[in-house]
Amino acid sequence: MGALSTALANLAALTVSGVTSFALDETPGALTRAQLPALVVVPELGGESAGLEPSGFSAGDGRLVVTVAHVLLLAPLPGGAGPRAAFPALAAAIDAYVEALAADPTLGGALAVPLRCAVRAGVVSFGGADYHGAVFTHTWTLYVG
Repeated sequence: MGALSTALANLAALTVSGVTSFALDETPGALTRAQLPALVVVPELGGESAGLEPSGFSAGDGRLVVTVAHVLLLAPLPGGAGPRAAFPALAAAIDAYVEALAADPTLGGALAVPLRCAVRAGVVSFGGADYHGAVFTHTWTLYVG
């Protein structure tokens, strides 16, 4: 497996307390309530967050910079908890996610340097449904070759 494939697999395998993490090849097209909260690596998000975007390659030192979106889906909007009720659970899930990343900032050694991560919480669309959730936009530096 190449550097990017290994890092993506390690991200998908990240253990976050109370959250189901889906492997890349096991991510369903739509989620049931029983599968929530869930984390999925998405190839494309649209809007202001790229799902997967290689953004720079330096052949001289064999480094590739990549932006990756890891999406936390907490609860569906229609028929689910309102924003006020969802907020405490969302904050707890974000805390658990950040703690898991802090414990493994190079994703098992797959990254050349510790990852950087930006968080955007709010309404997240996935599989034709809207959820209370968060998008974790990672910036990675990988050794290739």
